[in-house]
Amino acid sequence: MAYIILSCRETGLDCDYIIKGETREEVLMMGAEHVINAHGMKAEDIVFKNIPCNFLCHTLR
Repeated sequence: MAYIILSCRETGLDCDYIIKGETREEVLMMGAEHVINAHGMKAEDIVFKNIPCNFLCHTLR
């Protein structure tokens, strides 16, 4: 089974957290949960600012 892997550090944040999932949607959901809980971002920051492009979609082409 193939996994999609996203490293938090690859997005420009100083963090070694690795997100691993079976689908892009799963990785995006876990990534959003991580930035909210670990980096103190708010849900509206993820939706309305550059977070999706910069953080969640950077390595998911």
